[in-house]
Amino acid sequence: MHIWNNKLIVITAIMCLVACSRSENLTAEEKIAGKDEKTWKAKRETDATGDVDRLSRDEKRESITFWRNGNVKMGNGDQVMSGQWSLEGNNLRLQFTGSDVSENFTVLKLDKDQLRLRAGDGSELVMKPK
Repeated sequence: MHIWNNKLIVITAIMCLVACSRSENLTAEEKIAGKDEKTWKAKRETDATGDVDRLSRDEKRESITFWRNGNVKMGNGDQVMSGQWSLEGNNLRLQFTGSDVSENFTVLKLDKDQLRLRAGDGSELVMKPK
């Protein structure tokens, strides 16, 4: 019986290590867009000086969905913008259809549960999956 308990412990430990290493081995694109798509919502925003900006009611309703094929959609249901996204190094670029200007962010933190971005003006946005 003692041998079986030891084998069970070893097998359980191996399974945990494999599961943990898989989540750590996700590509940046998989972390942002999931397997096919992933929707994020803003949770906290700070201005360039680091002071917390309260999210308005409308901002709390907004979400952004990234698809693995490079499509992106952002809005609150009433107003929606769509376009393309790309990630090069730690630069996240959003190019919305009909706009000549792209939105560029520095990715400060990226894992499957949090996306923290810095805008060109120094403000920061923390997002969590919906």
